[in-house]
Amino acid sequence: MRVVAFSDSHRNHRNVSRLFEQTCLTTDVYIFLGDGEDDLDGIRALYPEKTILQVAGNCDIGSKEARLSMTELAGKKIVFCHGHMQGVRYGISGLCDLATQTGADVVLYGHTHERRCDYIDGVYYINPGSIGLPRDGLAPSYAAIDILPSGILCTHAELE
Repeated sequence: MRVVAFSDSHRNHRNVSRLFEQTCLTTDVYIFLGDGEDDLDGIRALYPEKTILQVAGNCDIGSKEARLSMTELAGKKIVFCHGHMQGVRYGISGLCDLATQTGADVVLYGHTHERRCDYIDGVYYINPGSIGLPRDGLAPSYAAIDILPSGILCTHAELE
């Protein structure tokens, strides 16, 4: 099973469209980590067969979406949030606490606009970077998480 996580589109509809064009044939589930939820409106209409999960970010003012959510995919528990409420600009200790409380195998977060993947005590902590406004000097990016019988494989990828 392939999960694509993306975050922080900030009204860059073009990049969100490009992401789906480039990954729709190989992706089972998309998870959007906030800050640009309006960018998904047209995507849902174009790809009605795709499962798209999401949370609200700090810039999604007035959103009705949750700030934290969980799902189980292929027997693995995935917890996802934008990250601002967990203090991710100052480190991932808040995410580690969240993983302990929920029994997560994977924790997805955004907010910093910088790619990151950590593996700590059997848990993956993945920030896909920003699909719209990267701050790490790299191209717009997303994360592909493959859940396989042999384990979990995490990869950062750039838009083509």
